[in-house]
Amino acid sequence: MAILNITEDSFSDGGLYIDLPTAINYASLCIKQGAHILDIGAQSTRPGASEVGAEIEIKRLVPLIKELKLIHPEIPISVDTFHHSVAEKILNVGADWVNDVSGGRHDPEIFNVVADKGSPYVLTHSRGNSKTMDSLAKYTNVVKDVKNELSDQIDLALSKGIKNHQIIIDPGIGFAKNVDHNLTLLRNLEEFACMNYPLLIGASRKRFIGAVINETDPTKRIFGTAAVASRCVIAGVDILRVHDIKEISQTIMMTKSII
Repeated sequence: MAILNITEDSFSDGGLYIDLPTAINYASLCIKQGAHILDIGAQSTRPGASEVGAEIEIKRLVPLIKELKLIHPEIPISVDTFHHSVAEKILNVGADWVNDVSGGRHDPEIFNVVADKGSPYVLTHSRGNSKTMDSLAKYTNVVKDVKNELSDQIDLALSKGIKNHQIIIDPGIGFAKNVDHNLTLLRNLEEFACMNYPLLIGASRKRFIGAVINETDPTKRIFGTAAVASRCVIAGVDILRVHDIKEISQTIMMTKSII
């Protein structure tokens, strides 16, 4: 899953693909390099980010989705949003998936939209929002607590009419977790792989990788990201959400060949 942020302030690539021609060219490059899914975000979810609002998200997303569906009709488009109004609009204009980093907490009406449309839904574990999540990184047992909280949101989603086959789970690496929490989750990915839902991991270039390898520049965290990707392949993760498509595709191929 290729990351395409059409935002001004994402932590790694904010402002790079904000205009339509640049975003289309970059999406095409990602596909050429091996991306199977495009994940487009018009709202930064980095720690400390301010919300731009549903209207701005829609204004940014709709032209790009329409154009990409004409150029690359075979590639599923996932949209990173937690607003039900954005989810409804983007699914109506051709997007295929909803990727909700709040797991339905921010806007529970999103469950009704996803249930009605029958689209795949990435349900992510997180706490709070971009402004508060760092202060909420407190767990008794991070693996058990994240599994339990994911299960609670899954139950809520199912109660709103979403079907099991629509759900993809994401333990939320970097969302209300510190470095040790993230590493513990990665060591225990099998616990999530056996929950009977496809498993997505989005750790690409994140700050815990920078903390481990002592690299402050997110664009220089490719090798750290590759190590995480290799671990994910070994654990049976189904989808990797990454920035560096060519390099991580090669990492996946090599890891698969070894195991």
